[in-house]
Amino acid sequence: MSHGPQRIPFYEPGGGSEAADQALMDISKMFEGRIPNYHKVLANSPPTIQAFEAMRRLLQKTKIRAVEREIISLEVSRRSNCEYCLAAHTKFMRMSRISEEDIAAAVAGRPMSKPRHALIQLAAQKLYDTMGRLSDEELAEFREAGLSDAELIEIIAVISWYVLSTFVNNLAHTEIDAFWTE
Repeated sequence: MSHGPQRIPFYEPGGGSEAADQALMDISKMFEGRIPNYHKVLANSPPTIQAFEAMRRLLQKTKIRAVEREIISLEVSRRSNCEYCLAAHTKFMRMSRISEEDIAAAVAGRPMSKPRHALIQLAAQKLYDTMGRLSDEELAEFREAGLSDAELIEIIAVISWYVLSTFVNNLAHTEIDAFWTE
């Protein structure tokens, strides 16, 4: 990472917290037995990693689809200048079969080519920039474009979830796992 060495150590399974150990074991099942470095940093606070994983499970039940959560995640990563998160969410977007052109556009903050993706991206940008203080006109425009009130609230929830990730990774200078850049 270009911003210096890792500043917060990894919590390794068996490190003394049953709650952190369980969370990391559950996470490893999602990553073919691997535990991403971010989660090892987050596990230094067992309640925080548990809250992060609970939020992940709950956000999977929203109207915002997985690929749309990745678009929001990449936008938060870009704005937070989180190298770790940019690497991870770029990889997830590739796994979601997003074109390289759209990934490059998202990383640069330019509109993506599919209308729904561009709409989610714009909503994330506006909600992030205004801290949720959309004007009446902006709110009406998003509704007219097809976003429900529930979806707007869910976009804010995804933003908040990824603000946690980016801030922790920026604080820790989390080392980027090789599998994110493969």
